[in-house]
Amino acid sequence: MLSVHSCPLGKVGGENTGGMSIYIRELARQLGRQGHSVDVYTRMHEPTHDQVVELWQNARLIHLKAGEEEIQKLAVYDHLGDFTRNVEIFRKQNRLRYDLIHSHYWLSGLAGRQIQRWWDIPHVMGFHTLGAVKNALGVGEEEPELRINAEKQLAKDCHRIIASTRKEKEDLVTHYNAVPETISVIPCGVNLDLFRPIR
Repeated sequence: MLSVHSCPLGKVGGENTGGMSIYIRELARQLGRQGHSVDVYTRMHEPTHDQVVELWQNARLIHLKAGEEEIQKLAVYDHLGDFTRNVEIFRKQNRLRYDLIHSHYWLSGLAGRQIQRWWDIPHVMGFHTLGAVKNALGVGEEEPELRINAEKQLAKDCHRIIASTRKEKEDLVTHYNAVPETISVIPCGVNLDLFRPIR
């Protein structure tokens, strides 16, 4: 898995750490529980974390250098080349082989697309939010054309898109001309150890 701009162990509620980070962390843990080996690559963002952190059995988080520790989200784009090269260096040094790349958010998707070309394995994409939808709704600051164009290309290039809702699938088709057959709708899970119905 790739989560370039947001570390799954970051403090929730911070500028770049929210629901997506929790989703990635818990997905990696649950896949690990089921016997899959999962490595989640992210940018090194603070000196307190080791380079490799065990998340759960068979699941670990790998921090890689790519730009300064504290940078704005869009500035991460300028360091994607360093990030992808460092993923490949780590993989080679540790003699790793992967069956699948699962990228989260468009910045990670761009890194995943490059890595997919090197490794010649399937690339799965989770967008989590879509720039075109945010712009259409007027939510927050205007998303740049760089993001819109990247998401459009990723929707076309990746092997499979994971959408959380039918509405997200519709938005991908409407705004980015994504092929419906390449999109799987898989709703986000719920941690039943933390949440339960109340009356």
